[in-house]
Amino acid sequence: MARYALIPWIAGFLWCYTGVLTVAWFRTVAREQVRTHVGHFVSLMGVFVPVMSSAVALVLIGGFVGIPWVILILAVGVPGGLAVGLQLEISRIGGSELRVEMIRLGIAAALFALVASNTLAA
Repeated sequence: MARYALIPWIAGFLWCYTGVLTVAWFRTVAREQVRTHVGHFVSLMGVFVPVMSSAVALVLIGGFVGIPWVILILAVGVPGGLAVGLQLEISRIGGSELRVEMIRLGIAAALFALVASNTLAA
């Protein structure tokens, strides 16, 4: 079981990074013209649909076949897929520099450290 010990930590960081990217997506869309906001949202949902449908399919297949570790894949796959989708949409709408991405990763790491320290203290 020790080899699975990192999965909650990786998943927690990916959820924090997804949260940071969500804020970045909203800020990127806010800089665009108002008439394009609905189109950007529809495009984002178009990226999220394959992630969520693959998660549902994985749960169903895991349930039918009897794979007990499917939840471990989902714990990392869902936030990772959402982060990739958000990143693709941010890059498509406004583009981003490496410096900005490093700042976002740093904010996500700081947020995760804050969440993890509160979790360990409890």
